[in-house]
Amino acid sequence: MDTRLLKRLNGQRVVLASKSPRRLDIVKEQIGLDSVEVIGSGFPEDLDKDQYAPFEYVVQTAIRKAIDVYQSEVDADEPPALVLAADTVVVNQGLILEKPVNVEHQIAMLKQLRDAPHPHRVFTGVVAIVPLEKPIAPGYAMESYLGDSKVKFRSDISDEEIEAYAKSGEALDAAGGYKIQGGAKKFVENVEGDVFNVIGLPVGGTIKLIENTFRVAEDSDSESD
Repeated sequence: MDTRLLKRLNGQRVVLASKSPRRLDIVKEQIGLDSVEVIGSGFPEDLDKDQYAPFEYVVQTAIRKAIDVYQSEVDADEPPALVLAADTVVVNQGLILEKPVNVEHQIAMLKQLRDAPHPHRVFTGVVAIVPLEKPIAPGYAMESYLGDSKVKFRSDISDEEIEAYAKSGEALDAAGGYKIQGGAKKFVENVEGDVFNVIGLPVGGTIKLIENTFRVAEDSDSESD
C-alpha cells in the first residue's frame, strides 16, 4: 500500500465489518493496518441466491455489510476513516456453498468438493467505504473488488479423513466447510490465484481497492469545490 496512505490510516479509525479472525489477521499482517476495530455487521446475509450470479452475490452481500456498519458509526464522535467489508463463498458445479449448518452438512460439502471433476471456485467480494469531507449524497465513496481463485481437492481423500476433519470442529465457520490455512491444506492438490482470497481476503486486490476508494473520495470532494 502507498506508504503515505498507510501511515495516515494507522493514525485514524479503521473498521473491519467482519468478525472473521482470518480477515483480521490478513488486514494486520499482510496489508499492514495495525489499529483495526472489528464491528460485525447486523446484515442477515439472506439475499436470494437465485437472483444473483455467485460473483454478484458476494459483492452485494459485502456492500450491505459495509453500509450497515458505516451507517451505525457515521455519527460517532470519531467516525471511521475507512470501513472494509467482505464476503466469501465457495462455488462447486454452479452451487453456492456458504458455511455448513452442522457437521453432517460439512461432511457432505467436503465430499462434493473431493468428487467434483473440476476445480471449485472461491469468490470473495470486498467493499471499501470512505466518508466524504463535503456534504455530497450519499456522503461516502464506495468501491468494490472481486477476488476469484480456483481450488482442486485431491480425489484420493478418504471418507474417514473427511469425517475426522469435520469432527475436529475447525471449519464450521468457513465457506465450503474447510480452512486451507489449517488442517484442510492436506486436501488441496492445486490453487490458482491468491491463496489469501481462499482464506477470506485477497491481499493485492484489497490494497488496490483501498487506494482507489480514497482516490474516488478525494476526486468527489475536489469536484464539489
